[in-house]
Amino acid sequence: MIVMVYGFTGRYAGASELEWNAPEAGALHRAMLFLRQDEERDAFDLAQAECARFGFDEITDLRCGRLQVDVLDTDAYRGFAGFYEEALSKGSALLYYPN
Repeated sequence: MIVMVYGFTGRYAGASELEWNAPEAGALHRAMLFLRQDEERDAFDLAQAECARFGFDEITDLRCGRLQVDVLDTDAYRGFAGFYEEALSKGSALLYYPN
């Protein structure tokens, strides 16, 4: 299993299927989706569906990259380790940047 990271901008609609520390409904945010996948490939349809489960719509600027696990040991990326672990165990994790 690998974790792919999808960056995007989207609106939090407020209707989440998942319990998480969500932003205020109606707010537009940049965000990162950590998505567990079987193979290293862009799966934009799957990523958009997962963003919707987290309550995001109006997704723009969706882009994808593979998470290089070794960077999680560096000071600059250590904070992302929890999102990586959550994606491995639960299938996905989402981080949004408050405006």
